[in-house]
Amino acid sequence: MRGRIPEDVLMQLRERASIVEVVGAHIGLKRVGRNHIGLCPFHSEKTPSFTVNEDRGIFHCFGCGAGGNVFSFLMRLEAAPFPEVVERLANRYGVALPERGEDDPNLRRREALFRLNEQAARFFQRVLWDSDGAAPARAYLEERGIGREVAERFLLGYAPPGSDVLVRKLRESGRSLEAAAQLGLVAARRDGGGHYDRFRARLMFPITDSSGRVVGFGSRSVPGTPSAGGDLPKYINSPETPLYRKGSHLYGLAIARDAIRRADRALVVEGYFDVLALAQAGIGHVVASLGTALTLAQLHVLKRFSRNVIAFFDGDAAGQAAAEKSLPIFLEAGLWGNAAFLPAGDDPDTFVRREGQDAALALLARATPLLEFYLDRVVAPTSTPAERAQVAQRVATWLGKIADPFEYDITVRRAAERLGLGEEMLRRQPTRPRPQPAPAATASKAPGPEAILIELMLASSAAIARVDASDGAALFTDPVFRALADEIVATARRGDPIDAATLLSRLDDATAAHIAGRLVDDAVPGSDDVTLAQLVDDCLAKLRADATLPVRQALLRRIRTAEMEGNVAAIVEAQRELEHVKRSASR
Repeated sequence: MRGRIPEDVLMQLRERASIVEVVGAHIGLKRVGRNHIGLCPFHSEKTPSFTVNEDRGIFHCFGCGAGGNVFSFLMRLEAAPFPEVVERLANRYGVALPERGEDDPNLRRREALFRLNEQAARFFQRVLWDSDGAAPARAYLEERGIGREVAERFLLGYAPPGSDVLVRKLRESGRSLEAAAQLGLVAARRDGGGHYDRFRARLMFPITDSSGRVVGFGSRSVPGTPSAGGDLPKYINSPETPLYRKGSHLYGLAIARDAIRRADRALVVEGYFDVLALAQAGIGHVVASLGTALTLAQLHVLKRFSRNVIAFFDGDAAGQAAAEKSLPIFLEAGLWGNAAFLPAGDDPDTFVRREGQDAALALLARATPLLEFYLDRVVAPTSTPAERAQVAQRVATWLGKIADPFEYDITVRRAAERLGLGEEMLRRQPTRPRPQPAPAATASKAPGPEAILIELMLASSAAIARVDASDGAALFTDPVFRALADEIVATARRGDPIDAATLLSRLDDATAAHIAGRLVDDAVPGSDDVTLAQLVDDCLAKLRADATLPVRQALLRRIRTAEMEGNVAAIVEAQRELEHVKRSASR
């Protein structure tokens, strides 16, 4: 990640990176008038409602409301942070960026750790495919039905059996062994005599973040090698490091994310070979929870790519108990969640290898919503009202963890219907989080007069001139909108073009998407439209009225007090001042 990226660099990148070209690399676009349209990548639709405007550098979907510029498109599509998107576009379009982390030593250290992990991953891959000593690992992959193409796609490798092979490689390349120890690649000898390799004679599974950077490693012992002997554990994973936190990452996500978007569902399994076997069978929208029960953090990551999540569970009593245990986590993440149950004795790896792709997909098609599965288990047709009420109380407690009020309402309605109870039975719980009001000075209070004026100014030079002539920018109270208004006016005074895409990127997502939709749809009156002048004047009048509200309220209080005291002179004076304030506000 880089330090702060200068505005002139971002401007240069926006000029070179055609939004139609960038978006068109991910979805099919067709030109219609001044816009390009296609199927939205952020929700399922059959009729194209996703619109891109090259002139303004913005996009908007009239189906789901997504909108923004080239940066926000890639950030949303790839669930990637802003600096990473900027770096990717800069590399593609040949724009030079400041030196990586030049002003932040913490960033430099973090980037050095990423480079160290990447070097280790490449080393393990070379050993797997080029070393005679890795023959048992290659044979084991073949035995498990994993071909080289899938193994290379997932960056599989092999850690050689020597005690310090990686240590020597890192030392030769000038890498810090202390940093390698911090990442769990090596460990210090207890006698103080240097370091040794943590992973030896093991099949290596690089664990990446959603953008594909290696954050850690999983490993498995290989039959016929020293790792399979004695009391050594079958699996050894990276410890908690500055890059890797157990329960926060999903194995295979960087590879599966596009398939997840296309299928609009994510399949969650437990282990590395479950992912690999399903990928080998042509089922790509799969990630693994890295050997643990799904966590809230993992579901929040998955939610960026699809809200339809299916988890595989064993078909026995333990699997059903695990499915029931996962329900509150899914609900807290704002996801309905579905369970696909495997035949007894199977895991996804063995099932798909034996039965094939069609059987696996049929199993997924029969997946059961977790809440319905739970209610089927605990509520019978003969259940008494008291028993149903007890279940309802437990479900209501789980539902109370849903933060989004709309998701809460939908889920309560479905649960109440399934329980055969009134919704009030589930809404009485005091644990339901209340949505927090937005801060007073944020752009999220749109659409108000300030948001409307920004919209008009982005669309029309006449609106800018009218606002400027009235010193209208000075009336803005929201700091975000005020800064935008000042910049638009200053840019127009210089005679420079207005970059709507850049300015919209400074607003919150909802406001930017709303304004982008209006601009793309040409819903803003033109420069020669009398409606435009009226809209600008009305908004400015509202801002002036808002600005004088405290004064008017104080004068009304003075009038009431004077009336109670019978002070006619004071009443007349206050009324005169009030009329003056009203006339000033209406100008």
